[in-house]
Amino acid sequence: MRFDGLDLNLLVALDILLTEKNITRAGEKLFLSQPATSAALSRLRDYFEDELLVQVGRSMVLTPMGENLAKPVNDLLIQMRTVLNNKNKFDPMTATRKFTIMASDYTGNVLLPRLNQLLYRFAPQCSIEQLMPSSEAEKQIQRGNVDILLLPSLSILDEHPSVEVFDDEFVCVMWNQNPLKEKQLTLEDYKNAEHVLVRLGAVNNTPMIDDWLIRNLDVNRKIAYIATNFNSVPRFVVGTPYIAIMHKKLALQCAEYLPIYVSPLPWEAPKIKICMQWNKFQENDAGLLWFRQLVMDVANELIA
Repeated sequence: MRFDGLDLNLLVALDILLTEKNITRAGEKLFLSQPATSAALSRLRDYFEDELLVQVGRSMVLTPMGENLAKPVNDLLIQMRTVLNNKNKFDPMTATRKFTIMASDYTGNVLLPRLNQLLYRFAPQCSIEQLMPSSEAEKQIQRGNVDILLLPSLSILDEHPSVEVFDDEFVCVMWNQNPLKEKQLTLEDYKNAEHVLVRLGAVNNTPMIDDWLIRNLDVNRKIAYIATNFNSVPRFVVGTPYIAIMHKKLALQCAEYLPIYVSPLPWEAPKIKICMQWNKFQENDAGLLWFRQLVMDVANELIA
């Protein structure tokens, strides 16, 4: 099918070529051979009367025309996908769809298991894929590769719609035989203690919420252990004098099966607000409308 002289089948190829900036990788995603992908690029260059991608050293970079096309083409494809998803009314009991969520292991532990239960009950042929937060979050939601983000309000993007789903507060956790358990934890105790922290990402340098909480406290913490996820933090205080900051909902879950003690922070701290965000072009996707409401139903159970 052609629109204004352009074979619309080439739009998908254009989107992937402009994203990957590599003919081989683009061909793999398009399930095309390298010669076929090069031929598609050649046809696109002819249509737009521009190179779109040019070789610079060992890499390919976008021309100004390619840069200008990248976002509008991707937005158009997301809108087309939404239209196609709505061709039939979404019926949860018969639908076969994977919903993709970007959420930390904290949110994964306090909200997603119940969400999975309800999805199995009401949409038994649908599934959930959880992706861990990364520096790619903005790109993933922009490109429609992730259906929803479940992230702290500080990480929410301005360009796309969002809604607060639940809030939580922060606490200190320690081994239940830590001597600090026997007294009210003070800021001085906190400063003198050794700490377990969380760092996400391949190089463990993503700033985490505890950094934000103590930014103005003039605390230079002694780091005993750096964990890669929130759920493992309580395990690394057990049998040690270490302490850590955690989300209260997750800490209380862990206290049900681990010998840990949950203590209030020794200073006033704001609550964390977890928000749900989705691509603005998927606002009226019938399946995602239904799924987002299911997320809100689970969140309301947490609040109740």
